[in-house]
Amino acid sequence: MKLYCKKRGNINQSVEAYAFLENLFRRIYHEDMPVIKKTPTGKPYFPDRSDIHFSLSHSKTHILCALSSVPIGVDIESERQISERTKSFFCSPKELTDFEPLELWVLKESYIKLFGKTLVDIKKLHFSRDGDTIITPDSSVESRLYCINSCYAAVSTLKNHLPESIELMP
Repeated sequence: MKLYCKKRGNINQSVEAYAFLENLFRRIYHEDMPVIKKTPTGKPYFPDRSDIHFSLSHSKTHILCALSSVPIGVDIESERQISERTKSFFCSPKELTDFEPLELWVLKESYIKLFGKTLVDIKKLHFSRDGDTIITPDSSVESRLYCINSCYAAVSTLKNHLPESIELMP
């Protein structure tokens, strides 16, 4: 599995994110990127390359992209304040003793992207910590948090497939 991050430019976020994915795909697989389709819940995938999974996320300042042989979900968010109302929507009081609000947000978003769920499901997901280990809602899934410049990032994937690091791209 490969996890890549780059600083955003000044073009449309989605356009820039998909261009980043396309460049990485060519660099890694030495072929043109296949057509992308979406599941009914909006999860993008390569219908002609079921052996390659990907996930994309963008913040105001960065793009995060993962390419993997197993299902993967990623999220990245620029540091910012979250209102009490928003926190109460997606965080339990117990979770807030283990995580910062933005850590929880990126964890839950990466988990949702892994399974192709929707934001409606975010409140049902519960994460906790045991030392440095993140306990996910599903024991077959591992999640990891990263700090990239002033951004919070997370990846969720099947057990024993977490990337050790993020490659920062120019």
